Amino acid sequence: MKELSRQELRALVDGKETFVLYVRSELKKEKIREIFDTDIVVPEMEKSFGSKFKFYSVNVDNYPDLLKDYPVPAVVIFKEGKEVVKLEGIKAWNEYVEALLCL
Repeated sequence: MKELSRQELRALVDGKETFVLYVRSELKKEKIREIFDTDIVVPEMEKSFGSKFKFYSVNVDNYPDLLKDYPVPAVVIFKEGKEVVKLEGIKAWNEYVEALLCL
């Protein structure tokens, strides 16, 4: 899964791309334990659905201003550059699948 810069994320949105964004933080891992779980679940989602959807991550440690739009951890689904689903924290597998199937 490619980690995006803020500029790359903006380019995907401006280019009206459809993709899955994993919002994470390495520095907050000890404080927000759900990051450990999502660090396992999201790559598994990519293995299962990577042939249908592009998966990217962004580390808010590098871009703290993104925290105003995206909580940590979160899976955000974009369709044609627009945010359509935001799943905050760890969710059940079927919730992720249902969100992806809405695309």
